[in-house]
Amino acid sequence: RAMRLQRIGQGFDPPPLHAVSFMPVHPRPVVAMRLFASLVRSRATSVAAVALVISSCGGGAVSPDKARGEVVAEAAGGKLSGERLDRWLVATAQAPTRAEANGLVSAWINTALLIDAIRKNASLDDQATVDSVIMETAARMMVADYFNARDLKMPAITDRQIDSVLDLDNARVFQQIVLHFKGKADSASVAAFKQRVRQLHIKLEKGADFTQAVKEYSDDTVSRANNGYLPALTAADMGDRLALVYNLRPDGLSPIVQSPVAPAFIILRRAKRSESRDGVRAWLAPKLAHRADSVFVDSIAHARHVAISPDARLRLRAMAREPVNLASGPPFATWEGGGLSPAAVRNGTLSLQPSDRFGLSDAPDTVVTGFLMGLARRDIIVPMTVTTEPLPTAAIRSKIEPAYRRVLDSLRAAVRRLPATLPAGDASAMQIDSILVQRAAFLPLPGSLTAVLRARSPVTVNHPVLDGVVRGSLPRWQVIHKDDTVRRTDGTRPLPTPAPPPAKPKP
Repeated sequence: RAMRLQRIGQGFDPPPLHAVSFMPVHPRPVVAMRLFASLVRSRATSVAAVALVISSCGGGAVSPDKARGEVVAEAAGGKLSGERLDRWLVATAQAPTRAEANGLVSAWINTALLIDAIRKNASLDDQATVDSVIMETAARMMVADYFNARDLKMPAITDRQIDSVLDLDNARVFQQIVLHFKGKADSASVAAFKQRVRQLHIKLEKGADFTQAVKEYSDDTVSRANNGYLPALTAADMGDRLALVYNLRPDGLSPIVQSPVAPAFIILRRAKRSESRDGVRAWLAPKLAHRADSVFVDSIAHARHVAISPDARLRLRAMAREPVNLASGPPFATWEGGGLSPAAVRNGTLSLQPSDRFGLSDAPDTVVTGFLMGLARRDIIVPMTVTTEPLPTAAIRSKIEPAYRRVLDSLRAAVRRLPATLPAGDASAMQIDSILVQRAAFLPLPGSLTAVLRARSPVTVNHPVLDGVVRGSLPRWQVIHKDDTVRRTDGTRPLPTPAPPPAKPKP
């Protein structure tokens, strides 16, 4: 997480998908083949022991019973009760944590503000607002394009470098076959799908050609185009859940692995040394490019004498918790010719996924400093990338603005489908009720629309109440979800089966 936060600050990574799903972003040049994403995701399943943080709302620790009857957050004239947040936490697949609770509160705030703005016909697509929404993304795009161009001039990876990685054996190459379940998830269809996967696995165990099976069966079109071969992966990339796969001998076949978040099975094979060179090259190239880019950026920052303000870390930790209000005060960092404003830090913080953002609230100094230095370095680099006109340039507008307007039209249509008689806060809560039972889609706000809406309307969050709700919800979540991780005798997890139609959520 620390590396991700630092790289986001530097602009080396594309913005988070929840924030800019309306636009294509140019990532750093890496080969697109990847291990099926759901295999390398993991979530915490227990609550860490943490000290209660006193929020601006005042007060000390609140008991779980009392917290359920109090207000957690206020936005758009509405209130989110502790009882409702408690119900959401108990219903989620992840164990209740302060990070999960902040994410749910964030979703409620953003949706309430969006509903309120659309119902009041607030200006969301005038040019000044559009520029504010796309500015953060525009900066990331310019920096990404700048470093992409630099990376293309990097020396080619040599055979000696590849041999060194292979000799160290700290990065290994795999082939994959991804099999998606398709159609209605009735018991007969699921059973037939599982049987088909088992039969393919048996054929491979008996010596069937894995590459031919990739071409014939794999549903992942990107890796299939490379005969199923992936860029090299380290043990850390694979994680504890896939340690058995990572430790396969060359040419070894994995067990059938099921995604915990999608109806799909994956079969992997570890490539032989002779087959691994392209995968190692694809893994090594962006690492070397990033190292060179980091040295370049560090040298510029050193020349500009970037200095983090003494209270900047404390202020960022406070800002990272909902409602992310701070937008005034002295710079978080200074350098020759400029400074990192609170507004820039707030925009950068709001562009993070809620879990990453909340992670900053109790992160060590090294992580907080790295994030702030990343933002400062990017603000120094951006003027180097824009030579003709200020951001957002006309070229960037032409790439982003049409997509933003399309997404805005979709959001307006979604809001119109909500009961008009419900106040914005209640309609937002009803929407999240529906999301949790999979009857409605999440409404992600594009670009910096979150920051724009929050700048127009006051938002408050009572963290002592939030913490009390989290503590109270955990024991009941553990009882309700105690059987969630039970595995079948064949070593796989059961495929998701549709739940019965839920009752209409109450406001």
